[in-house]
Amino acid sequence: MTKIVVAEDDKMISESLCTALKAKGYDVTPAYDGEQAVALAKESLPEIMLLDIMMPKLDGISVLWELRANPATSGIAVIVLTNIGDAGTIAKIFDAGAMDYLLKSDQSTADIIQKVEDVLNRTIRLA
Repeated sequence: MTKIVVAEDDKMISESLCTALKAKGYDVTPAYDGEQAVALAKESLPEIMLLDIMMPKLDGISVLWELRANPATSGIAVIVLTNIGDAGTIAKIFDAGAMDYLLKSDQSTADIIQKVEDVLNRTIRLA
């Protein structure tokens, strides 16, 4: 079963995403701050992580750098979910190793699930 970590500090958004992903058959674990996201990634080695940028304790870009610096977690596919859409932040997201990003305000839960499935299909073909 595909493991996914949903790193989102907004509990309502997190619960909505976790519920929808579990309904699609994924093994989903929530993380509510950046430090917890890194710890869960190291512990469970998910195939994919949905990652918010603005989180307590450790922001999403720092989480990405930590994941990429660790050989055990460097291969986790990361989709950044954020409401920050300026070019500088987007460049930082990709420089830090994100596979893709979505503006939360422009996406439905179904759109996010479709992006997860697209990214998983891309990573399977690359492996």
